[in-house]
Amino acid sequence: MEQVKTWIAQRIKDAREWKGISQVAMAKHLDVARQTYLDLESGKTEPRISTLVKIAELTGQPLGWFVFDIQRPEMQQEQLKAELIQLSALYEQLAEPLRSQMLACHINQLKVVLEHLDGDRENKAASEAAL
Repeated sequence: MEQVKTWIAQRIKDAREWKGISQVAMAKHLDVARQTYLDLESGKTEPRISTLVKIAELTGQPLGWFVFDIQRPEMQQEQLKAELIQLSALYEQLAEPLRSQMLACHINQLKVVLEHLDGDRENKAASEAAL
């Protein structure tokens, strides 16, 4: 149960940050004290369903997103952009030829993983078609 509390708290924080709303502004919109809102984001307290509905409306997230492991496509794109920027910054710290060698190696690893995943999908589809 503690994991669910932590999950929801993290989703509340992610949604607020993604929407660009400060903690103070969110607390005001919800008509709660700032500390009460901080307790929701930290997982110290669980939100009432009515509060979660308000947070969903304010952030534009579907209510189920706060509870289930789904991600909206636009949030996935934002996360991907942030991760690529971070990865690029790390690669920039490497000197040549190490940077080029590591990039080539990582690109090849990704290709192998994608080929493997495609093979799994094809096998699953074939198995389902046989049924």
